[in-house]
Amino acid sequence: MTRFSTSGLLLGAIPLVLRGVEATVVPNPVVTICRQIRDQISSVSDVIFPVQALSFISGTDHWFDTSNEVPTCLLQVGSPADLSTALQIVGSTRTPFAIMSGGHASNPGFSSTTGVHISIKRMDQVVLSQDKSTVEIGFGGTWADAFVALEGTGYNAVGGRVPGPGVGGFTLGGGFSWKTNQFGLTCDTVKRYNLVLPNGTITYASQTNNPDLFFALKGGMNRYGVVTSAVFATHVQPPKVWGGLRIYPGSSVNAVLAATAQFYAQNTDPKAVIISTIEAGATGTTALVLFFYDGPEKPAIFNLFDNVTSLLSLTQQQNFSALVKSFPAGLSEPRNVRGAFHTFSTSSLTPRFLAAIKNETDSISQVFSLHGGTEAGYDIEPFVPFGQYATDSAYPHANSPLPLNLYFAWAPSSQDEWWYARIRQSVATLKQVAIEEGIYSSSLASYPNYAITGTPVNEMYGSANAARLRQIRDQVDPTRIMDLAGGFPI
Repeated sequence: MTRFSTSGLLLGAIPLVLRGVEATVVPNPVVTICRQIRDQISSVSDVIFPVQALSFISGTDHWFDTSNEVPTCLLQVGSPADLSTALQIVGSTRTPFAIMSGGHASNPGFSSTTGVHISIKRMDQVVLSQDKSTVEIGFGGTWADAFVALEGTGYNAVGGRVPGPGVGGFTLGGGFSWKTNQFGLTCDTVKRYNLVLPNGTITYASQTNNPDLFFALKGGMNRYGVVTSAVFATHVQPPKVWGGLRIYPGSSVNAVLAATAQFYAQNTDPKAVIISTIEAGATGTTALVLFFYDGPEKPAIFNLFDNVTSLLSLTQQQNFSALVKSFPAGLSEPRNVRGAFHTFSTSSLTPRFLAAIKNETDSISQVFSLHGGTEAGYDIEPFVPFGQYATDSAYPHANSPLPLNLYFAWAPSSQDEWWYARIRQSVATLKQVAIEEGIYSSSLASYPNYAITGTPVNEMYGSANAARLRQIRDQVDPTRIMDLAGGFPI
């Protein structure tokens, strides 16, 4: 696939081809905005145009090809001051822009644009406080890299579970973690957000400074400014943990689901966490389980899975950062495929609900190849109750919702409509089963980081929080500058 074949972009123009008429060229006014930003920023930042192909592509590329757009220019911003300059320029000129951290977002237009693509990847600092009680982490890095930086210090932060997700998007969406059973979501551990408001003001939000904004940034995503870093509470990290991946054949899927149901019903150890994934494929339904124990020895509760026949087991004792990097990020090769997430939450996991997930994967497996599928997975996340750690957050989770993550990927663009319809159909089917099982209600908010385009704001935040978020948005962004950056409308 040729993604940058439009020569007009290289020259700062958009080609307009008329039927039967020689193509004319319409100047692209965003080029002027890009040059204005370039002329006003410092040397720690750069504006890159498509002609600088390698830097341009690597700086704008997303995990899913469906999330990619071709911007007019890429701004690699290296300081809050330069970010402030850029926001003032794009805001005053009403220029579309995007803010990108890790590029793991699945929804088109949420961190991509045809205008000014702002990457904050240069702001990836990891600075442990002198007393080691907090750590400042730049929102341009990934959680996997942050864990590497913290390795050996004896301390850790509550963050992502696999390679790929950026610190920024993950944290602003809430942040379910391997440590959620012990400390809550990532947003519950934030002490301070450092950000640039839509009007260019450099400020911070905490419980005592801009407390309403502090609330909004805990799950409210990218509607209130651009966060450059956050200060997180730390916790003591054991030198070694136990865990890893096990892959199971189709003949073991029912046993994996049975063990998962038993794990959910019996586990009382907050340090023991699993994710069971049931996957559809061209050869039928298979499964994998990610195991994590926040200590060096395998806990007895994991014995539930020992008699389930696996194809591959990589569970072992290792350090925390190595474990995170060892997990698959959920996407098979080829890397640049099309895809989407979708989700809803339940209050519990029942055998019938888990069986319904398998029924869905079996159904998809039958037509998987006909529609160019590369992956269709259902992530089951059986946390112990964690609501006691919930703070006042845009994303409500005091009732310990259990998120189900659907992760569909496919290759041909001609199949977009089918897969988007199928993932929505699957959620509707499973939600009905959950209703019948008594494990679903509208008070169980959908996790923003898994939510598909078009998810109603009340479904993610509840009506009261949604109304509060609109009031906060009106205060910090009265001219709707952040609307130029895509994302869920508030």
